[in-house]
Amino acid sequence: MEFTKSERKQLRELAATVYEAEAHQLLEELDADFARWRSGDCLSSELLHAIHEFHQHQSRELWSSYRGLSDATVLERGLSMELIAEDDIPPAILAKLSPWPKRSRER
Repeated sequence: MEFTKSERKQLRELAATVYEAEAHQLLEELDADFARWRSGDCLSSELLHAIHEFHQHQSRELWSSYRGLSDATVLERGLSMELIAEDDIPPAILAKLSPWPKRSRER
C-alpha cells in the first residue's frame, strides 16, 4: 500500500523511534558492565573486553538487522517486538501496515 508524503515522514520518525528503543535495550546491558566496573566488581580490562564484544556483536547485529529495511518494515518489527505501541502510531499508517504484527500479538 502507498503512503502519502506526510505519512512517509511520520514513518521515518517512527522507524527511528523503534531503532532507538532497540539500541537502548542493548546499551542497558553494556551499562550494567560499566556499573560493575564503577563499583569495582570488574577490572578495566574486563570492561574494555565487554565494549569490544558489544561493538563486534550486538552493535553490528543491530545495524545488520535494520540495514535495507523499509520504514514500514521497521515499524512492523517494532510492533512485533513491543518496542512501540499501536497507540503511538497514527491510525492511517497502522491501517496500511502488514497484518502480521497484529496477528502475532493476538495469540
